[in-house]
Amino acid sequence: MFYLWGGSRRRFLPDFIVRLANSKTLVLEIKGEDSPQNVAKRDALKLWVDAVNAKGGFGTWCWDVAFEPAQVHDILHRHGYMNHAP
Repeated sequence: MFYLWGGSRRRFLPDFIVRLANSKTLVLEIKGEDSPQNVAKRDALKLWVDAVNAKGGFGTWCWDVAFEPAQVHDILHRHGYMNHAP
């Protein structure tokens, strides 16, 4: 996908695309710190996910960002990850 930054179009490849047990597809970004450029990427990602969901035919997509590794567990559960461990 693409986003605008500094007056030019730039390519954006998400860090992870995760297929969850509930059949949702999560686009997950991992960031050590936030920046205006990361905000621009998230804005583009939100528009892209909204467009994919509106178009239909690709299942339900969602997105999120983790700024600390410990947040990943909560993000997965928030979007419907099911823990199948005994």
